[in-house]
Amino acid sequence: MKCYVISGISRVVIQEILRGNFRTLELRNVINVATAINADVGDLIFITSAKYVDLERGVTGVIGEVEGKELVSHSAIYARNDYFEEFESTVVRLKIKPRALGRITRILRKDILNPVEAEAVQVDHFSAR
Repeated sequence: MKCYVISGISRVVIQEILRGNFRTLELRNVINVATAINADVGDLIFITSAKYVDLERGVTGVIGEVEGKELVSHSAIYARNDYFEEFESTVVRLKIKPRALGRITRILRKDILNPVEAEAVQVDHFSAR
């Protein structure tokens, strides 16, 4: 199945998603934000602790469905006597419904500032090799 890939998520957060305790991800990483902006409600998303540079065939994670999406902009101003700085960032919040554990079988797209997409399969069991 084709999924958008969200990478670099803490293993603790992934475990909480699997337990059903944690349902909303707040994404700040540029690559994850670019991916999440393109995901719509009902799309499948693959969430993994693997870093972006390590995404390849065999990476495991959680397959979930997007139940909601919110785009939020934050801005902050810092000023001193002779120094003025303004900072703005965009955050995407995705509400996730976990479906299954999964494994990437093929990376479809992995370009910076474009959504990361992959083919993934549901994993019912792991075999030792």
